Amino acid sequence: MKKWFTVCLVILCLVGQVFAGGSSEAADTGSGEEGGGTLRIGINTENVHTMLSFTMTGTSDDYYYSWPVYESLFKPNAEGGVDPWLLESYEMDKDNLTYTFHIRPGITFSDGTPLDAEAMKWNLDHYLEVGAKVAALLSSIESVEVVDDLTVVLHLSTWSSILPYAFSRECGYMYSPTFYQEHGEEYCTQHPCGTGPFVMTEWNYDVSKRFEARDDYWGGPVKLDAVEYIIYTDALVAQAAMQSGELDVYLAPDPETARSMEASGITIKACPVASSTYMLCFNSLNTTGDDPTGDVRVRKAISHAVDWKALVQAVWGDYASYRNQFGVGQHFYSDSVIGYDYDPELSKQLLAEAGYPNGFTIELKTEDSSALINSATIIQQYLSEVGINAELSVLAGADGNAAEAGWGKGLWVHGSSVYVSAPMQMASMFRQNLSGHVLGLTTLLRPDDVEAALALSVSAATEEEAVAAVGEANRLLTDEYDIITNFAETRGLFAVADYVKDSGIGESFYSVADLANAWLDK
Repeated sequence: MKKWFTVCLVILCLVGQVFAGGSSEAADTGSGEEGGGTLRIGINTENVHTMLSFTMTGTSDDYYYSWPVYESLFKPNAEGGVDPWLLESYEMDKDNLTYTFHIRPGITFSDGTPLDAEAMKWNLDHYLEVGAKVAALLSSIESVEVVDDLTVVLHLSTWSSILPYAFSRECGYMYSPTFYQEHGEEYCTQHPCGTGPFVMTEWNYDVSKRFEARDDYWGGPVKLDAVEYIIYTDALVAQAAMQSGELDVYLAPDPETARSMEASGITIKACPVASSTYMLCFNSLNTTGDDPTGDVRVRKAISHAVDWKALVQAVWGDYASYRNQFGVGQHFYSDSVIGYDYDPELSKQLLAEAGYPNGFTIELKTEDSSALINSATIIQQYLSEVGINAELSVLAGADGNAAEAGWGKGLWVHGSSVYVSAPMQMASMFRQNLSGHVLGLTTLLRPDDVEAALALSVSAATEEEAVAAVGEANRLLTDEYDIITNFAETRGLFAVADYVKDSGIGESFYSVADLANAWLDK
């Protein structure tokens, strides 16, 4: 019976490859030298159905699909900072509220348009008008001035230390103004025209995208002939495709899939810079006045009721680390944050002090992902041991996305990407007077002292001052008010065949790769 099941499973995997978008032809092979061939990349979803840089939202899929065609003004590095990329250099002048950007000479878009100061000003002005992250990240920019052919000055209304980080993400992607003006926005949503090493030549919605190498790439000869993205919605089918050589790379497997792939001999790369943080959020605002989590003693009781380190090991194994404060990596980590040790007796004591000696029933909500569901289920089990009956709800699709901004009563288990800079991310999540789709906009407290610390972290004159301000904000968010209880930091995971060389995938930060220099040793 087991043998028959195994045979059926293999057959289903092979059949599923075709319907999942896998090619029935043999994969292109490289020459065994540094050149030629098609790199086939598996991914589990279509992007947000636009490839126009101004309308990108900064989701992981936006970045993955952008690798062949877009480059940013700055690039995240393996140490958790950013380096100039399309820029040759830059200067910051806090006294005069300016940033001066010096563009690297010789850069062209894929339509031949040069990236000069006028093209950069057009991009920045256009993004400031319609970009998705202006309010959260770029609101300090007052105007953009062209100084000479390769020099642009940003004039600020208030000082912001996070702009290099903001311009290392989709905010800093450059799009050809000539191409945009010739073809119009609707056409450009499906036809990217960036400075990257490839040009998109085919887009089959929910199936695949093909990018072919430029012969005029400003960075030098491109080693691959093409890159193809193929959508595999079934992780088991993707694993079979990796094992057969039909796929060369599979992007962002969940921990369970990554463990299975690694056990089958597939190399899993974990980015050295973590990129996501997981947390338990409370209805600390409690506008109705009848939610137990409106009482900080209850929030602290819940946080002490869970063995967070054991939870992280159970859900992620070695692919994640326990973390007691918002952010990733060591640069913004603060020893002043205490966090919450597993102490069920203290939890019961705090519940009794808050007037709940026999516990209570509460809603526990999260979105539909395996890591979040597994985390929430474990939290539910721990809370039952101190008398709290947590009723778990898993919200999928638009319902989950909407609840992130305000889940009503009770608890919300949340995973958040952290794009290198903690001040940049925290300023877009926990400050006052935010609008739009913001975590817990109608359910999280936003105290004045947290606001002051985060404002200082963004306007800091030195990196040391910014680090100290983030530490104070995290101490207040965690220890003082317990608005959020962080418990994990995770790294981007990528399955990469051993014969894929110099791709940059999984080598630094999840949002960047180096496909111009990638080659296939097979």
